[in-house]
Order: sequence, then structure tokens, then C-alpha cells
Amino acid sequence: MSAAAQSLWPTHRSGAHRGAPGDDVGHPLAARRCTVQLSTGRLYLDAAASPATALLGHDSPPMPAADPRSAKGLLCSLERGYTCVAMTRSFAGALDGAARLARSIAGAEGQLAAVNALAGEPAAGYDFLIAIENETLGRAGRWLASASWRRAPDLVVVGDAIALGYPFGAALARNDRGEEFARNSRAIFRADDEAVDPGTLARVQAAITTVENEGLLQHGRELADYLFSRLLAVQKTCPEIESVGANGLSYRLAIAPPLSAAQVRRGMCERGVLVGVDDAGRLAIEPPLPLRIAEADVITGALRGAILQLPLISASACCASCENTTE
Repeated sequence: MSAAAQSLWPTHRSGAHRGAPGDDVGHPLAARRCTVQLSTGRLYLDAAASPATALLGHDSPPMPAADPRSAKGLLCSLERGYTCVAMTRSFAGALDGAARLARSIAGAEGQLAAVNALAGEPAAGYDFLIAIENETLGRAGRWLASASWRRAPDLVVVGDAIALGYPFGAALARNDRGEEFARNSRAIFRADDEAVDPGTLARVQAAITTVENEGLLQHGRELADYLFSRLLAVQKTCPEIESVGANGLSYRLAIAPPLSAAQVRRGMCERGVLVGVDDAGRLAIEPPLPLRIAEADVITGALRGAILQLPLISASACCASCENTTE
């Protein structure tokens, strides 16, 4: 299995108080917010969202009643050509089950790869390809980022992002290999489908229907194009930005020495925008789908101000992480 199966989502080290996932806050359009409250009491625009909040921001939609059959039916509708073959109580369980299912079909000599779709399409040479779509779900302007790959993955695994942060996992299989999966999936996943908490299934159903009903995939496409163009505009005036990479609403900015991504992250945090730094030392900007155009301008304004060291609008304290570190 490829090491790319590990999470690539950036984290912001702070004393953020996000509340419990799934807290009811009313109707999505009225209560949706892309801000978090830190230990200082200040609200910050969150451009390094977690997978659990990337779809809808920091809120929860109304929760209709749901059952395994209806939830699985909605998961089957995420991408034409795929069918949900199993739901589990954890993302790790779904990924492990998918790997065992792939091995049972590919055989002992088959070459397998489990790749985080956030890293893009892998090189050829694998007999069986598993795409991990928890972090990329909906963020490329369609539900599955791997749908645009030249080679369609044999299996796709989604996790807690679709359940708004609650423990969940599901495996989607290519329809053209349906008979193989049908013969093997029942023994591997056993009764996992029936074991998933009904409340979690309700959140899965609510997340999918909210994104579809409110046109958030189309909004995400437009937002991704706009923010990418604005980031490129900042790069033209700030040579400290070596490159700007984009995968839908996922952006990676390489910062030229002696300036570091950690320093830029801190400067943006001081200006009220939370971003991350990935394992490669690049600035990571990961806004949720419902981010507004005006909020995208806030992100690029904070980026430019951090690099050019423009005066702060407010002299209020930053987050606990920035206060206690010298980056």
C-alpha cells in the first residue's frame, strides 16, 4: 500500500474551540459560518478547514431520519459508474476493508496502491487502485476528484467528511467490476452496514442533500477559479511566492527562503486568517465549500499583508500557537 494513504490535510496548532461536531445550529443558509473562535475570544476566518467541516463550513444541517438503504442509495449517486458496496463505523475500517477486498481480487502478486486523491493521479503500473476521497470530497467541483483521472480507480473510500465529523467510512466500487466485488465484499465487510449509527447515517444524508440542493459543487468550482486567479495575482507582486499549486479548492504555496511558510502562516493568523503548513513545508489554504467571494479576498489580502509586512488592522493578540512560538 502506498504511503500516500496518509492524511495530507493541514492542521493549525492553536487553542481553537470548534465545539462538538454535528452540533445543531439551525438551518444551513442562515447559520453557516466559516469562522472559528480561538482561546483569545477573537473570531478568525478558517482557510485551513478540516475534512469534517470542508463541505458545509462549521455547522450542521437539519437532520432527517435515515436508514442504511437510503444512505447507501445517496452514496451511490455521488459519481456515475460507482456503487456503494459497504458502509462502516470508521474511515479506517472502510480503508482496511477496501484493501482486503482489493487483495482478494488482485491476488497475492497483484500490485495495489491506496492514494489520497489530494495528491493527484498516481503513476501507472498498479493492478488495483484505491482512491481516498475523504479530504477532496466535493472540492474539485464534483463529488469525486478522481473522476477526472485517466484511469478510474477500482475502489473509492470516503470517510468522516461526508458524516460531518462523526466516525464513518464507505467503499464505492466501479460498476464494471460489480460481479467481482459482489462475490467478495459480503464476507469482508460482513454486517458493517447495519452497525452504522442511525444518527451518523442521518448526517450523511443531510450533508449530501444540502450540498446538492444548495448548489455548493457549482459554487465550489467558481470559488476555486476565483481564488486561484487572486493567488496568482498576489504572486506577481510577491516574488517570495515561488509557486502556486491548485487541486480544486486545495492550494499549496511554496515560499522562497529566507522567508518560510510558517512565518507567513503566523502573519496571516495575526491578520485574522487561519491557514496551514503541509508536510512539504508549503503554505496550505483549504477553504470550505460555502466560502464567499468576499472572504476569498480576505484570504489573499492577509497573504499579501503577511509577506509585505503591511501594518496590522488590529493590534489584538493572535492565537495561542503564535504567542508561544518563534517561527
